[in-house]
Amino acid sequence: MPRDVGLLHDQLHRAFTGPAWHGPSVRAVLAGVSATTAAAHPIAGGHSIWEIAKHIAAWKAFVRRRIEGEPIESVAADDDWPAVGEASDAAWTDALADLESAHEKLLATVAGLDAGRLAAPLASEPGTTETVYTTVLGIGQHDLYHAGQMAVLKRAAGSGDDR
Repeated sequence: MPRDVGLLHDQLHRAFTGPAWHGPSVRAVLAGVSATTAAAHPIAGGHSIWEIAKHIAAWKAFVRRRIEGEPIESVAADDDWPAVGEASDAAWTDALADLESAHEKLLATVAGLDAGRLAAPLASEPGTTETVYTTVLGIGQHDLYHAGQMAVLKRAAGSGDDR
């Protein structure tokens, strides 16, 4: 794997799986979260941990598909923030499995990148100035942003201290 591609791959892995320099990774924050806690809305008007987990998975898939050349010019609100649906233990397990799968597929796509593509604009987005590099770096930042939100929600729900 080319050096820059390897660095991006490593950063995605650390943001999601750890160890992350800043604190808990997405996976670390989600460890031990029950379906009840995941579905809770301890902050009025805010998203739940479950909603955020589904949102992270959706954006990992959008980024992967864009890198692979699929034109996605806009994202519908229902696709950006997919509905939770039935809030059962089985559905939460499925949501976590979907998140893991989206992450693994994105990592595989990034691992297969040629270093020469990193500075190129996303071919799937005509007219964009966003490069493959900034897009991949951005999805890792997206993980960390939402890991922080989920840590706050987890603590607000009384389910642990993730500092």
